[in-house]
Amino acid sequence: MVAVDVLRGSQLFCTLRDEELHKIAPLCLEERHEKGTCTFSKGDAADRLYLLLEGAAKVQQEIRPQPDTYQNTTISIDMPGDMIGWSALANPRRLTATACCQTDVRLVAIEGWALNQLLEQDSHIRFVVAKELAGIIGQRLRQAKEQVFERAVGSL
Repeated sequence: MVAVDVLRGSQLFCTLRDEELHKIAPLCLEERHEKGTCTFSKGDAADRLYLLLEGAAKVQQEIRPQPDTYQNTTISIDMPGDMIGWSALANPRRLTATACCQTDVRLVAIEGWALNQLLEQDSHIRFVVAKELAGIIGQRLRQAKEQVFERAVGSL
C-alpha cells in the first residue's frame, strides 16, 4: 500500500482530506519500469492511473491542428506527483496516448475500476478529482497546442 503523503503530493489528490486519502491508498501499488519501456500504448484499455514518484517519462499524443492533418506532440512527465493515464477515469476507458520511460521510473499505479467505484460512492472525492482532472487535461492540451503552434511558426 502507498503512503497517504505520496497521494497528497499529487495534483490530482492534493486537496483531499486525510480520511479521503486513506480510502484511496489501498487501491495503489508501486511499480518500477526500466528506461526505454512503455508504460502503456495508445488504444490499449485504460485500466490504471499512474502517479510519478521518481524518474522521467514522456507522453506522446497525436493532435489534429487541421482536418486530415496529424502531428505528434510530446509532453514531459518529470515532477513527482505528475499523473499519466487519466483515461482510466473517463469513458470509453481507452488510452489516447503512449507513455514511455526516459529513465528508470517508480510509479504509483491506481486500479481504475476500483477508483471509479470509490468516486461513485463518495461525492466529495468525485468532485475534487473531477475538478483537478479537468485542470490537468486542460494543461496538457495547452502544452500540446503550444508545441503545434511553435512548429507552425518555426516553419514559416
